[in-house]
Amino acid sequence: MLDEAGFGYLKIDYNETLGIGVDHPDSLGEGVRQNVQGWYDFLGRLKRQIPELVVENCSSGGHRLEPSLMARCEMASFSDAHETSNVPILAAQLQRLILPRQSQIWAVLHADDSEDRLVYSLAATFYGRMCISGEVFDLSAAQMETVRRSMDFYLKATATIKHGRSTLRDIGIANRRHTQGWQYVLRVRDDGAQALLTAHNFDAPAPQELHIVLPAGRWRIADRFHTDAVQAHIDNGALQLRFSRSCNGAGLLLERGEA
Repeated sequence: MLDEAGFGYLKIDYNETLGIGVDHPDSLGEGVRQNVQGWYDFLGRLKRQIPELVVENCSSGGHRLEPSLMARCEMASFSDAHETSNVPILAAQLQRLILPRQSQIWAVLHADDSEDRLVYSLAATFYGRMCISGEVFDLSAAQMETVRRSMDFYLKATATIKHGRSTLRDIGIANRRHTQGWQYVLRVRDDGAQALLTAHNFDAPAPQELHIVLPAGRWRIADRFHTDAVQAHIDNGALQLRFSRSCNGAGLLLERGEA
């Protein structure tokens, strides 16, 4: 049916639990193993019949964000925490588990979002694959311009998101439901020519200042996405980042020139 109807994208969700296991004469664990193997065989048949099919592996709560399944799928929905303020934290920490190019980060936008909140949500998508949802068609012209700027910035950073190495730093976050402190991910492209800095601060007294040592070389800020609450410049091999208001996000695209 998928082949005949011309489908190119398939999302497979998983909204139930196996409980303590699956009935099998040997053991509940063997039943689970055979269940998982059957699932892998099914994905293999899909790919053999429709090699170009893009499969979204959904349900992080179903323990599907693990290497053997992610090797069989192109991408995954990273979390159901789409509306909460801890999305950037989950998205950044998930880079330890799956590749950013496979991690769908949802920015759920609302017409009553402030500029700070809009940028906070959109900047979180720079930790993986940008996905936009919510009241998109109710946004004002100014808000839509912010969305377009985020998309333009993201497209310039895709090569680094796809092929790079990340360094995650955070401090003072503590309770992830009532976040404080700040975090950043510096992702350097494999060829060393570009780096993506994605940073967020949370509910803590402003200003907050970050001193981020960059890899050796002459770096410059090639593009940026943030509000006027964020100031950034490079000084003596380090990126100086300042948040003058709490709960803000920022993306900075860095390029390395000749030494």
